[in-house]
Amino acid sequence: MLKTKHHLESTDCNYLVWISFSGLGNRILTLASAFLYALLTNRVLLVDPGADMVDLFCEPFPEVSWFLPPDFPLKSQFNSFDQKSPHCYGRILKNSTFANSSRLISSSFVYLHLVHDYDDQDKLFFCDEDQTSLQKVPWLIMKTDNYFVPSLFLMPSFEQELSNLFPRKETVFHFLGRYLFHPTNPVWGLITRYYHAYLAKADERIGIQIRVFDTGTGPFQHVLDQIIACALKEDLLPKVSREKPIINQSQKSKAVLITSLSAGYFERVRDLYWEHPTV
Repeated sequence: MLKTKHHLESTDCNYLVWISFSGLGNRILTLASAFLYALLTNRVLLVDPGADMVDLFCEPFPEVSWFLPPDFPLKSQFNSFDQKSPHCYGRILKNSTFANSSRLISSSFVYLHLVHDYDDQDKLFFCDEDQTSLQKVPWLIMKTDNYFVPSLFLMPSFEQELSNLFPRKETVFHFLGRYLFHPTNPVWGLITRYYHAYLAKADERIGIQIRVFDTGTGPFQHVLDQIIACALKEDLLPKVSREKPIINQSQKSKAVLITSLSAGYFERVRDLYWEHPTV
């Protein structure tokens, strides 16, 4: 359909194509968002596998694949899609007039730029009036690094259906995540071996995610000091003695899992408890 025609009058099926973009955590969140949007708008969701989605996750639907075929005609353009793309929804709205407003309706595909740098025109995607126009477009191509499920709850056209599906809003990702994301056997093997080797036997398990993009010396030390001070104050981590080389060991063990874009945070916390006994 996309290969042969630029403009289509009608189609039996409408599609939403999710572009693999950003880090794994963002991809999981945005894919769940895209799935829910496709469900609400009666679209078939097709997933760009990117470099590793096939290796990481099992197919969620028996006997069918949600992955795009390798020869999908627009795939070579995925990396170049941005706010300046001719088919970008926000750009179309900026350039639209009453005279050419039919361009959006007759277009075979529209690119949705929902990345963190999106502008006011891109955000009109979350308006009911714009959704009415988008319903007429057979193919929507979406790139995002935002978990936009909360925005769907604010749209009157989706409000009742979402309320029926999820009486408790805070459970949305819990249910979508359990339904969509099942690690492949090799990945599950890595997870379980790591868990049993480092976490299973601990009396307490503590997770610390450090979401910092600036890894310079100044910000690094400041963030590290804040994390350690907070963890000690709240008794999440045990205090250490810098004077005495040996102290009677507590019978309680704690396992700490640190995730960060910089390995330095893990290394410094590890060294703190390696070089000094706990009180």
